[in-house]
Amino acid sequence: MKIKKMYNAVSTKYIAIIRKLLLIVTILLFAFLFISQIAFPDERDTLSTDCQVFEAQWQQVLENGDRIDVEIPGKVPAEYGEVVTLTTTLPEDMYHGEYLCFQPVWQDVEILIDGELRQSYTTKESRPFGINSPMRYLFVELGEEDAGKELAYQFSSYSKYAGNMRTSYIGDRLSIWVHLLEKSGLQSVIAIFLLLLSLFCIITCMVLKLAYKKPLALSYLAWTVFFCACWMLSEAEYRQILVKNISILSCYAYWSLMIIPLPLSIYMNEIQNGRYQKFFFVPITYSVFILIVGTLLQIFDIVQFVQQIPYIHFGIIVALLCIVGTIVADVIRKKISDYLFVGIGIFGLLLTAVLEMVVYYMGSNLSLGTVLAIGLVFLLVMAIIKTGQDLFESEKKKQQAILAREAQAKFLANMSHEIRTPINAIIGMNEMILRENEDAGVREYSHSIQNASNMLLGLVNDVLDFSKIESGQLELVEETYDLASLLRDEMLLLRARAAEKPISTQIEADARIPAGLWGDELRIKQVLTNLLSNAVKYTKEGTVTLKVSYKQVDPDTIVLYFSVTDTGIGIKEENLEQVFDSFKRLELDKNRAIQGTGLGLNIAKQLVTLMRGTISVESEYGKGSVFTVVIPQKIMDKKPIGELEISKPQVKKSKQVTKNYFTAPEAKILVVDDNSMNLAVIKGLLKRTRMQLDFANSGKDGLELTKNKKYDIILMDHMMPELDGVEVLHMLRADKKNSNQNTIVIALTANAVAGSREMYAEYGFDDYFTKPILADKLDELLLLHLPKELVHMTIEGEETVTEEKIMKEEKTTIDKAPETGEAAAANVEVSEELLVIDHELGLSYCMDSEEFYEEILIEFDRQCSEYLPQLETHFQNRDWKNYAILAHALKGSSLNIGAANFSQLSLKHELAGKEENVSFIEAEYAGYVAAVKALVKKIKK
Repeated sequence: MKIKKMYNAVSTKYIAIIRKLLLIVTILLFAFLFISQIAFPDERDTLSTDCQVFEAQWQQVLENGDRIDVEIPGKVPAEYGEVVTLTTTLPEDMYHGEYLCFQPVWQDVEILIDGELRQSYTTKESRPFGINSPMRYLFVELGEEDAGKELAYQFSSYSKYAGNMRTSYIGDRLSIWVHLLEKSGLQSVIAIFLLLLSLFCIITCMVLKLAYKKPLALSYLAWTVFFCACWMLSEAEYRQILVKNISILSCYAYWSLMIIPLPLSIYMNEIQNGRYQKFFFVPITYSVFILIVGTLLQIFDIVQFVQQIPYIHFGIIVALLCIVGTIVADVIRKKISDYLFVGIGIFGLLLTAVLEMVVYYMGSNLSLGTVLAIGLVFLLVMAIIKTGQDLFESEKKKQQAILAREAQAKFLANMSHEIRTPINAIIGMNEMILRENEDAGVREYSHSIQNASNMLLGLVNDVLDFSKIESGQLELVEETYDLASLLRDEMLLLRARAAEKPISTQIEADARIPAGLWGDELRIKQVLTNLLSNAVKYTKEGTVTLKVSYKQVDPDTIVLYFSVTDTGIGIKEENLEQVFDSFKRLELDKNRAIQGTGLGLNIAKQLVTLMRGTISVESEYGKGSVFTVVIPQKIMDKKPIGELEISKPQVKKSKQVTKNYFTAPEAKILVVDDNSMNLAVIKGLLKRTRMQLDFANSGKDGLELTKNKKYDIILMDHMMPELDGVEVLHMLRADKKNSNQNTIVIALTANAVAGSREMYAEYGFDDYFTKPILADKLDELLLLHLPKELVHMTIEGEETVTEEKIMKEEKTTIDKAPETGEAAAANVEVSEELLVIDHELGLSYCMDSEEFYEEILIEFDRQCSEYLPQLETHFQNRDWKNYAILAHALKGSSLNIGAANFSQLSLKHELAGKEENVSFIEAEYAGYVAAVKALVKKIKK
C-alpha cells in the first residue's frame, strides 16, 4: 500500500515537471523561429519572375500629342472624368508567364501594348449603383515578343483619385499575390483578430445578459470594434479574391465608418449612466443622418461615397469630441472613478484615431486601420477590465441580496410565529364564545371580533405570500380541477362579500369551456378572490361581473380569459401603471377607510406571471374598472361546463360557526405547547369531540407522557425552550421501547413561510398545521389522521355544547348495539339551525308570490311523506344509488322553500350515496330522517 502511494506521488510530480518543460520548449521553438527570420541570411532562390516593382520612365500624352515626363507612382493633373494616357517602354528581357500588375483606384482602365488592347476594367454593367469602379488589382500577361514594345495605360475617374496612379509590379502572378499579401499582412491579421475578439465579446455579453438578466454596456463597444474590423477587411488588398462583387464590398467600408460612432456613443452614454445623454444625441443623430442621406446620394449617383469621406470622418471626430468632453467633465466632477480604466482607454483610442487620419491624408503606405486598431484593442482591454469589475461588484451585491433575503425569511418566520400566536388565541377563544354563548348581543360582538381577526390574518398572509414570491420560493402545485366548481366557489364568496352593499353580482361563463383543466386551482382562486374582493371594496353600488371565456390553442390546450368588471370609483389614467406596484395604494386620502396592504394586486400579477399568463386593467375614472387575466391551461376533460347553476339571490351572512361535527370519545390525543393560551384554545375547540386530551407545556414533559400512555395523535409545537419540537420528535423516534415510537406526530407552527411543508417532512413529522388554529381546519386534520373506527359523525350544523351537556352525554352508557333506521331517528335531537327556513329566499324562487310559495310548501310536505318510506327501504336494502337519487330530490326541493342548511345536509347524503360511503350514511341516517320529520313538522305549524 505504501509503495503504491509513493508511486502515485512520484508520477504526479513527474507529470507536473513535463508540463512545465513542454511549455518552455514551445516558447523557445517559436522564439528561435522568429529570431532566425531576422538575423540569418535569405536562402530563397532569386528568379527573374519574382515580384519586382515595375520601374520605368512614364510619359503623359497630352491632347495635342505632346508628351511630358511624369513621376509614377504619383498623381498627374486631371479633371473629373478626363481620360489620362500614360506611356512607357517595356523591358528588353521579357519572359513567358510574366505579368504586369496595376492597382486602379475608383478608375475605369484600358491597357494597350503597341496599340493592341490587352486588358480593360470597368464595373458599369455589374455594379448596382455608383459611377466609379472600385479599387482592384489588374494583371496583364506578357510574352517574349512584347519586349521593347510601347505600353499605354489609359484611365479616367469621377473621384478625388482622378489622375492617380499607384505602384506597379512585374513578375509571375503567384509571386505578385504573395508580395501583396505580405504588404497587407499586418492589416489583415489585425482585422481578423479584431473581428474574432469582437464576436467573442458580443457572444460573451449575450450569455452574461441571460445569466444576469440585464444587458452589458461592453456589447456596444464590441459592436464598435466589429464594424472597425469590417471596415479594415473591406479595404484589404486581396478583397477581390474574397467576394464576387467588389462594388458592394467597397460600400461596406463606408457604411462601417458611418456606423462606428453610433455604438461607441451609446457605450459611453451607458457607462456614464446617461448623465450626458443630450450631448451624445448630437453624434448619434449626425451619424444616422449621414448613414441615410449618404446612402441615398450614392444610390442615386448624386454624390459618391468616396466624395463623402470628409463628412464621414467629421461624424467620428464629433463623437470623439463628445466623449472626451464628457470624460473631462467627469474628471472635474470627480466621477471618473466609476470608469477610470475606460477613460484611459478612450484617450488611447483618441490618440490612435488622430494618427490614423494623419496617416490617411498624408497618403502613407501604412495599411489602413493599423494604427487605429491598436487603440481599439487597448480600449477594449480597458473596457473588459471595467466590465469584470462591474460583474464582480454585481455578484457581490447578488450574494449580499441573497443573504438579505435569507435574513428576511428568518425575520418573517420569527414574526410569523410571534404575530400568529396572539391571533391564534383571539380566534380560538372567540370561537368558543360563539359556540357556548346564546346572548345575541355578545354573539354580535363575537362576529365583529371574528371578522377583524380574519382580516388581520389576511394581512399577515399577504405579507408572507409577497415574501415567498419575492424570494422565488413559491411553487405552483398543478393538478386536475373542475372549473365549474371553482367558479361556483368564487361567486358564492363574491355574493357573501357583496351582501351588505346595494351591489348585484353576475357571472357570464361560456358554456363550451372544457370542464376538467390542469393547473394550480388554489392560485387561480387566490387571483380571482383578490380581484373580486377589490371590486366589491371599491364599488359603493351597481354591479360586479365575472366573465369567463376561452380560446382554443391546440387540441390539448386552451387560454382562459377571466375579466372582473365593476361600476366602482375607477382609476385615473396617470395611475394605471402603478396599479400592480407592491405596497402601493392609490388616492389614499380618499380610500383611507378601505382596509388593505396594497399587496393584493401585486401578488395577483406575480402569481399570474408564474402561471405563464398576463393581467391587465382598463378603467374610466368615476365609472369603473375591468381587470382581465389570461392564463393558459391544459385540457383534462373536454366535456363542456354547461350552464352554471348558481342561485340568483344574494347569500345572507351566515351565523354558522362550524360545519363539521364529530365525536371520538375513545381517541387519545397529546398536545405539547409551551404557550398556555394555545393549550387553552385547543382544549376549547376539541371539547365537543369528547376526545381524551392530555397537555404538556414543554418538550420534556411531553416526552415523559409518551412513555406512560399510547396516543393516536401527538400535536407538537415547533419552537419551545430547552427541547424544541424537532428534538422531541427525533428522541421519540429513536426510543424503541416507547409505545409512541411510530405514532402520528403533527407539527404545530406559526411559521407560514415558503417551504414549511417540505421542511417539516424532512424533520420527520407526518403533517404540519399552521396557527392560528381554525376549528374547521383542525377538525379536517384530525379526521384525516384518526383511525376511522374511532370517529362518530353527527348532524351537520351549529350545536351549542356546554360542559354540563358533555358530562351528561359521557354518563350515558352505550352497552347495546346502536339502533338504525326510523327507530333510531326518534331519539335524535335536531339542531334548530338545521331547520331554519329563509322566507325571503323561498319567495325568490317563487317569483315573490306568497300564494305560489304556499303551494310549494304543501308540495314539499306531500313529497316528504312519499319519500320517507322509500328512503327507509333503500337504506335497509343498501341500495345507495336510489338513496342518492332521493337525497338529490330533497336537496333541490328544500332549497326551493328556503331551507338552505337542510339542502346542504341533503347534498352530503347525495354524495355519500354516489360514493357508497356506508360508514357516513349509517352514522348520519337517523339524524337525517329526524331532520326531515322535524322540518315537515315545522312547515305544518
